[in-house]
Amino acid sequence: MNVVADIAAAITHLFYPHICLGCGSDKLGPDSSLCWYCLQELPATGFAGQQDNPAEKILWGRVSVEAVHAGFFLNRDSLMEQLIYQLKYKHQKALGEQLGLLLGAALKISGRFKADALVPVPLHPKKLRQRGFNQATAICNGVARQLEIPVIENVLIRKNFNRSQTRLGRIGRWENSRSVFSIIHPHRLYNKRILLIDDVLTTGATLESCGQVLAQLPGVKLCMAALCLSSI
Repeated sequence: MNVVADIAAAITHLFYPHICLGCGSDKLGPDSSLCWYCLQELPATGFAGQQDNPAEKILWGRVSVEAVHAGFFLNRDSLMEQLIYQLKYKHQKALGEQLGLLLGAALKISGRFKADALVPVPLHPKKLRQRGFNQATAICNGVARQLEIPVIENVLIRKNFNRSQTRLGRIGRWENSRSVFSIIHPHRLYNKRILLIDDVLTTGATLESCGQVLAQLPGVKLCMAALCLSSI
């Protein structure tokens, strides 16, 4: 029976190879998107336990937020840039959840991110149809498994189909994110400690815009976390 199972596994791997999304190695666990080497190479920031860390400083004076964390450094032509590309444009939802688990572990250990619910930064429905899923939600799902709290979607919504921010500067990103978000069914978030999740923190324009809308709800306290802090 073991021989038959081994042959079946080999045939499956031949036609549906399970390889590391970082380096292409096939030496990885069946439930992992990354090999052990790439997992060790992820450039963790270590910010979660630090008050007034660089991620928090980006949002200073812009929105009322209790704590901010960015899990990994994102630099050009890096492993993390490749993984973000795989996540956003190659439909690698499982990768997002695995990275979310790592992000959630850091948040949990820090003890600074007390939350009742997770809210992902939303995509516009048109972009959601194009992409197939929201990468922030995939990350949220991993964080939720670590923190054991629910993900609340379809309350914070993106009203406008604004252009990609990838090539925009600080002012362009801010203008692109102004008045983009709104709340429906706000009672679902009343009096909750919310942890807002996004994939990449660059200028903070998107998190600021979302945070300003959420902070208007009665009794809401807000923390934020992004998978990456970008220098690109």
